[in-house]
Amino acid sequence: MTVDKRLTSLLAEIFNLRESDITFELTKDDVGNWDSLKQMDLVVTLEREYNITLGIPDIVSMVSAEAIVKVLRDKGVSIGN
Repeated sequence: MTVDKRLTSLLAEIFNLRESDITFELTKDDVGNWDSLKQMDLVVTLEREYNITLGIPDIVSMVSAEAIVKVLRDKGVSIGN
């Protein structure tokens, strides 16, 4: 499975990675600067970009690209494959 182009671009920008580095298997442990501040940057960006509200359980669960896609889909966002 691949990550949606729009989400890939957002994740690359947030975590200062190349878009080619963003895979479905990417996890928090793979990204050196994915700390609590970057997590909040991620949350704010996703909420703004997709016009959604993320709760604490959503925020805590977003520890990989796969988990982010799942949360977005659970919020009704049509994303990726």
